[in-house]
Amino acid sequence: MTTPDRRSFLKYAGVGTGAMMLGGLQLSAFAANTSPTTKSAAQDLAILNYALTLEYIEAAFYAAFDVGGPYASKLSNARVKEYAKVLAAQEQAHVNALVATIKKLGGTPAAMPDLTFAPLIPDESKLNDEVFLQLAVTFEPVGTRAYLGQATSIMNADVLTAAASILAVEANHVSGIQQLRTSLGYNKDITRMSARTPQSDAKPKSTDVGDFDPNFSPMPTALWEPLTMDEVLAIVKPLFKTKA
Repeated sequence: MTTPDRRSFLKYAGVGTGAMMLGGLQLSAFAANTSPTTKSAAQDLAILNYALTLEYIEAAFYAAFDVGGPYASKLSNARVKEYAKVLAAQEQAHVNALVATIKKLGGTPAAMPDLTFAPLIPDESKLNDEVFLQLAVTFEPVGTRAYLGQATSIMNADVLTAAASILAVEANHVSGIQQLRTSLGYNKDITRMSARTPQSDAKPKSTDVGDFDPNFSPMPTALWEPLTMDEVLAIVKPLFKTKA
């Protein structure tokens, strides 16, 4: 099977540049202000809604490939189908847990954003098991490192525990998906180690997903390197439909 060219389906050029709003919170502004030195209950809730928005993205992506989803017919391998099912269920469980935590703390959960996966999937006819897994192994390290990036800014120990419990599962997803890609012959560099996965060795700071490298060891690092909120928002911003 021919490996899809990353830039052919991960190109983000031309997508809207408006500020991303999350339940009335301008995330770009919040990203500039969140800090370990400004810990507060309000900041904890904002971080939880930031995490919730990332989980909405992941849950929606996997649900699209699970049974009944618009892309389910694109998967043919039984193990890949099972991964789509399990990942969809676990990411939805993350959504549910974050919503419950936000409500418990007296906050208002962010609404499900209006998403588009068109920047990732411009040609649905080319979707298959390999493309799905390559996209999945791009999402998961970003989620793992996004949680890590907010750890020092959280005040409430219960919030930190909730975030850590999800971070651990996201890291499991990274290794599980990459092991499956390896067994299917899709992973082209099974010994590559990197704390900045999925960012490439050539462009380790790039937030353009077209620069990312999906080929790395299923156990990619001894110590993950966090992503800042600014970096994460730059990566996922094209998936949000622009507002009028």
